[in-house]
Amino acid sequence: MAVGLSPELNEELTKTGSSDLVEVVLELHRRDTSAQAAAGGLRSEKIAALKESFNRDADPVEEMIRSVGGEVTGRAWINQTVRARVPAQKIKQLAAHEKVRTVDLPHPITPDRA
Repeated sequence: MAVGLSPELNEELTKTGSSDLVEVVLELHRRDTSAQAAAGGLRSEKIAALKESFNRDADPVEEMIRSVGGEVTGRAWINQTVRARVPAQKIKQLAAHEKVRTVDLPHPITPDRA
C-alpha cells in the first residue's frame, strides 16, 4: 500500500484506468494552531486565523492538483480537506506532497444513531 493512501483508495486504483479521473479527498497536515487559538481574542478572530492558516496550506496543494490535470471541487477548513477529481496515475504524486497527510475516497456523512 502506498504511504498516504487509504486502503479503499488503493483498492479502487487497482480497478481504474491510469487516465481515469478519480474523486478524492486530500486531508492536509494540521498545523499546531492550538497555541495561536488559545492566545486570546474573539472566537471570530480565532476562526479567521484558522481559515487563513488552512488557505495558506491548501493553495499549493490546489495548484499541484491543477498542474497534474485535476480539478479542485471543494475545500473544508474545518477538517483541513481539499476535494478533487484527479487522474488515477497522479494520485500517488499528490499523496507525496509535503502538506498532504492522507488521500482517500469521499465517504457519505451519516448521522450518529443514539
